[in-house]
Amino acid sequence: MRGKNIVEKIFEAHKIYGDLKAGTPVGLKVDQVYTQDATGTMTWLEFEAIGIDRVKVPLAVSYIDHNMIQSDYMNP
Repeated sequence: MRGKNIVEKIFEAHKIYGDLKAGTPVGLKVDQVYTQDATGTMTWLEFEAIGIDRVKVPLAVSYIDHNMIQSDYMNP
């Protein structure tokens, strides 16, 4: 019998329901969220649109490194 890989260990520790085997639905407790600037802003706006006004996980991180202020229609 082989040991569990890191993903299997994390999923097992966070499993709410289901069996951890291919093709089987499983519920997982989310304790960290990562978003990045290409899709993260849209994600937070959608949460806001459906009435979620605060993050409900202990740790949420957004990496924003491509945003810049656009003061007019011309690119610098």
